[in-house]
Amino acid sequence: PPRPVVVRRKDRVLGVWVNLDSETFENVPMSYSVATTRPLQDITEPNSYRQLSLGASNLYMQPADAGDSPATIEEFTAALRERKSATGLYSENVGGVQFLSQNLFRATVRLAPNVPVGTHKARAFLFKSGVFIKESSAQLEIRKSGFEQSIFRVAHNYSFLYGIFAISLAMLTGWLGRLIFRRD
Repeated sequence: PPRPVVVRRKDRVLGVWVNLDSETFENVPMSYSVATTRPLQDITEPNSYRQLSLGASNLYMQPADAGDSPATIEEFTAALRERKSATGLYSENVGGVQFLSQNLFRATVRLAPNVPVGTHKARAFLFKSGVFIKESSAQLEIRKSGFEQSIFRVAHNYSFLYGIFAISLAMLTGWLGRLIFRRD
């Protein structure tokens, strides 16, 4: 799901790290995974994959303030892409698509453990001899399930009781730790 993102640059001022500059981007994909049969440069021309936003390095990041210098925007855009890639939210899997028949394929994409909950968009692009032929898309719902969903539901629906339970559990754990690791 796309959301606004603020990217900040920290610098040292009088020995203290502070946020000096920032750039806000609108409609930034919170996660982006791409799977291809082979490297993008072997599939089509660079203009095509830039135009179609194929690959994390080709995603268009829309700055909220278009008045900033292009060099500054590019610097913050590169930092945003680098941070998303480092956390696994932006990934590429070359060779992750196998054609099972003329009309059927399987794509393996990596989803980070911290992928945001919500509705994501899955898009498939068909190229033939380097020429873009067709795009198809579908909705992909990411949601919590199992024990994690149960804890989430209790924490939100019964927040007071959840807080009491969490504090009690912390106190019990501390007391048991004191008993177990006591030095006589």
